[in-house]
Amino acid sequence: MGGRVGERAGTVLKFALSRIFKQTLKGAMRFELKEGRAQAKAPPVPAGEIIVHRTDGEALPMRGRRTRPEPVDARLARVLGALVPPGAAPVSAIGFDAQLTAMAEASKAALAADLTCYGAWCADDGCSPFPADPEALVRYLRHLDTNGSSPATLARRLASLATAHRLMGLADHAELPTRHAMVRAALKGVRRRKGAAPRQAAPLRFGAALDPHAGKGVTLSAMLTACGTDLQGLRDAALLSLGYDAGLRVSELVAVEERHIDPQPDGTATLFIPSSKTDQEGQGAWAWLSADTMRRVGLWLQAGGITSGPMFRRVGVDRRRARAEAAPLAYAAIPGHTRQWREKLAGQPAQSARITYTVGTTALSRQGVCLIYRRVALAAWDAGLVDLPASDIAEAVRGLSTHSLRVGLTQDLFAAGEDGVGIAQALRWTSPATALRYGRKLAVRSNVAARVLSRVRG
Repeated sequence: MGGRVGERAGTVLKFALSRIFKQTLKGAMRFELKEGRAQAKAPPVPAGEIIVHRTDGEALPMRGRRTRPEPVDARLARVLGALVPPGAAPVSAIGFDAQLTAMAEASKAALAADLTCYGAWCADDGCSPFPADPEALVRYLRHLDTNGSSPATLARRLASLATAHRLMGLADHAELPTRHAMVRAALKGVRRRKGAAPRQAAPLRFGAALDPHAGKGVTLSAMLTACGTDLQGLRDAALLSLGYDAGLRVSELVAVEERHIDPQPDGTATLFIPSSKTDQEGQGAWAWLSADTMRRVGLWLQAGGITSGPMFRRVGVDRRRARAEAAPLAYAAIPGHTRQWREKLAGQPAQSARITYTVGTTALSRQGVCLIYRRVALAAWDAGLVDLPASDIAEAVRGLSTHSLRVGLTQDLFAAGEDGVGIAQALRWTSPATALRYGRKLAVRSNVAARVLSRVRG
């Protein structure tokens, strides 16, 4: 990354491993080359490693993407605009903006995706998207069911269509076509046939230290052990440890900043969560962080040079191999088709192996967090830390999602004998029913029957 940026800026960067230097290119980046010696509590930076801190407010270049992603508000407005029937009454811009402002980013992204699917089906079916006809909605549900969608997906698609009707001012709650008797009966029939239990993210539990039954498979303990001591490894360990302790949703996790953490004298800390899925008005909530998590967070913040802004960011890695010295060649000895003839004519000095880490300024994406979980889980299995056969590891890694830490913590708390009310409070759910849904199997161990009968039946 450092070499490519230097070429774009027209600047020749001379790397001297015996000193520390800083250089600014067009006011956009600060380059810092460190010797292989320890600094404060951070692990030593090996010789030949360069840490680049971006200061231009831009994210690292997206892999394989040439254009910036479309903002979710613009995408939703575009999708809705394409579905509005000709001659429809004008929509209040103020009302539309007010409703969008009240929605979470993830909800708007899901709404845009659901409406895109619905619009494509309407085009094939030849029906008008809005206002939706109940019979058309029944056909749409049958189409989704035939193509393998779960009852939960069908229910979400209907909820998205109801939201779209409200956004466009087409119906109030009592008149929504999604609430028509035939539509509700169609959804009920699918649920009866397929079962209504929603698919759940694979839990990422702490490990045998909390519950002996959780020692098999991918565990948080194994993944933390597999995290390296390089810049990426420090970030990954801090991300995993903090996400588990606080039971954060991915939207909460990527929004964490250093200023949200309040260290305590005993080495633990409290984390302030400004807003969340169940706290759209931003009243805020608090979560507890362990001393081990604070140690990992401190290592990452110091090594990454992060003092403000999002805590968890993308780290770009550019590895350059060592290169032996190349003596100058005579002009006659250079083949005529060689593009680098000037370099061969002048010769090349020896170059040691070099790794450049570039720390971005913007938060990780939802997809980036999921990829980190899966990459570290696979590394843990490669290191022999996961007790799974080779035939099962692919499915286990594929089952991990950004919700896995939250599900894993919930199950660990149930396994420790905590009740649904306390767990719901710790993980900021409005109802214990949600906690029970994630840990209903483990909750059996600590329910009334288990506590009473275990005294007399062992």
